[in-house]
Amino acid sequence: MVQSRRSRLRSIIATVILVLAAFAATPLPHSAAVAKTVYIPSRWVTTGEVPWAQNRTRESANFILLWGERSGTNPLTAPADVRFDPDNILNQLESLYNFYVNTMRFTPETGLLAQYKIIVIVTRTWNRTALDAWATGGSVDGLVGVINIAPAAAAPGSWGLAHELAHVFQNYTFLGRSGMGFTHASAGTFWETSAEFMAMQVYPTVAAGDLTRFIRTEHLAYSSSRHHYGNWMLMQYIKERDGLAMFNRMWNEARNTEHPLEVYRRLTGITQAELNRRIGEYAQRNVTWDYANRADIMPFINRLYPFVTIYNGHPVEAVNAAAGHYRIPEALAPSTYGYNKIRLVPASDGALIRVRIRAHVSAAGQNGLAVGFVAVRNGTPRYSPVTVTTDSTLSFQTQAGEREVFLVVAGTPGVIHKYAFLDGYPRNYRNPYQFRIEGAVPYGHEAGHTRPTPTGGRWHSNGGGWVDSRANVPASAYVGPRAAVYGNSTVSGNARIEGMAWVNSGATVTGNAIVRDSALVQGGANLSGNVVVGGDAEPAIACGSGTYLMFNPDRGCNGAGGEADVNPAHGTFTDADLALGSGPSPSPSPSPSPSPSPSPSPSPSPSPSPSPSGGARTCSASYVITGAWQGGFQGDVTVRAGSSAITGWTVTWTYANGQAITQSWNAALTSSGASVTAGNLDWNGSLGAGATAAFGFLANAGATNSVPALTCTAR
Repeated sequence: MVQSRRSRLRSIIATVILVLAAFAATPLPHSAAVAKTVYIPSRWVTTGEVPWAQNRTRESANFILLWGERSGTNPLTAPADVRFDPDNILNQLESLYNFYVNTMRFTPETGLLAQYKIIVIVTRTWNRTALDAWATGGSVDGLVGVINIAPAAAAPGSWGLAHELAHVFQNYTFLGRSGMGFTHASAGTFWETSAEFMAMQVYPTVAAGDLTRFIRTEHLAYSSSRHHYGNWMLMQYIKERDGLAMFNRMWNEARNTEHPLEVYRRLTGITQAELNRRIGEYAQRNVTWDYANRADIMPFINRLYPFVTIYNGHPVEAVNAAAGHYRIPEALAPSTYGYNKIRLVPASDGALIRVRIRAHVSAAGQNGLAVGFVAVRNGTPRYSPVTVTTDSTLSFQTQAGEREVFLVVAGTPGVIHKYAFLDGYPRNYRNPYQFRIEGAVPYGHEAGHTRPTPTGGRWHSNGGGWVDSRANVPASAYVGPRAAVYGNSTVSGNARIEGMAWVNSGATVTGNAIVRDSALVQGGANLSGNVVVGGDAEPAIACGSGTYLMFNPDRGCNGAGGEADVNPAHGTFTDADLALGSGPSPSPSPSPSPSPSPSPSPSPSPSPSPSPSGGARTCSASYVITGAWQGGFQGDVTVRAGSSAITGWTVTWTYANGQAITQSWNAALTSSGASVTAGNLDWNGSLGAGATAAFGFLANAGATNSVPALTCTAR
């Protein structure tokens, strides 16, 4: 079951709010051997905020534990609901403290961390309802860390203690350091995902975050509040690519005006384009969860609700199936750093797949895509280069036995959008796109498609969506192909569950209510009448009118229209707009060393070198360096037919500075010493008069990287 969204939100907000006003401290006696000082705000007693008493405290080297009168002076003999072992809690915390400081080296034990003991409040042990938090972590007075933990949440091997102590250490990365820290509104989700990631370093086989909410909605923005406990995979990617020290540096060197990915971009010295390429790589890895800790996390993924794992990825809609023309549904288009995984069915074993993909571009910098392929054979992935683009023709040669192929499309704008923690679906820029495809069809659109076996439920007769065997969903209601109804919920009347929406156990949807897009109806909700719930909204109340597109705990059921959407309307590309033989050619971005330093790219050098073949058949070629880093670069070559059509082409050149090709695409390229020869493939050799084809490559280079002269020979 998914925890109540409102309860969850209260805990999150309590975690990240910092109480920064300074108050006088109340010193407590402690052993002379303990170097750290105890600081407890004096107002906690005078105002009754935390009415602690000295005979209900216990200390260790780095912590002081406070509890209430319900547990008495010996919590080991307290009533069951408030019984706990103070020494066990302190021992757990000391072990976690040692891990974060000395093993993980998250932040140095200096400054305020070295001065004061961390306060731990055992909640639900007072006769005061305000002290009822399950588990939170933060700081008080800008001086000392504070954990609130319920007795049941602090049992031996507590994940909650690991998570909340992680929040305390996150505070210590900037307490007492003006202008530093992840305190910008856009970092809210990052606090939670980082705490989960840190707890996973301690307990790699105990838990893996809230994967249901993340995997079901991978297309939502990376900062989505839907994802905060589950999207730690990007941090795992950074750990494996740049080292765990990079994650630590991001926290310790963040400025209070920065988005987390701005910090990463600055510390690694990469461009926005390279950041976007890396986001595409990260998205590719999530097809099979291809990380070093895969053996630890797959048991958790495999135990998710059946409707989460029965499909891997997102559905697409046919614009013109006969022409291989498809689009991502608007509501499922990837928001900033969200992504789509589109499963493809190759036309044959070893098929060549070609895709022309084009984004609906709005304002400058708001839209962009990072695109790549993943082929899977016997569970092992193989990756294509990632193309950062708004319009490209891509090709991917599958190999024998690779019957499972994915087109992975990440939303990667030209700028980093800073969304606040509760800025949801209608406030996030989406990156809609369409594509034409040859050599494969999207899964679900192939002839004779059969759905997988509906484990734990059934396919609904009206719409084909997954319905739990415990749910009450008559045929009058509609459950769309990728929608789901979970647990003992009820969907009746003419209600419709559409898109990737799902209804949680204990909820009721009836009448003419519509739940669509990525909405989640929480247990206890009762939707009726003509209410429409979409976007990423998560109602947990009774409501019968209005449109709700974003989770907003302050709105309630007021019958008003949907929240304003920042995304402009757009049209539909024609088949000709997505012609596979025209438009910009692929530009797969390089896979440079961990911290490339971009350098200026020389200007293009058109080298028209007609070489008659058959009298009138000629071509020319131009060479441009599209990206460069220390020791390497990416190049693109465009071939243009002359005044007559040609049936094939060959381009040759000689390097003068020791450059060496390491990878190429869209051409049969060979090299011998400094000499390079590139010939057309079967599908891009025939060009009409004035038409173009293009190919690209990666290469090594030294300090000098001059542009060579090219010779083009046509057939």
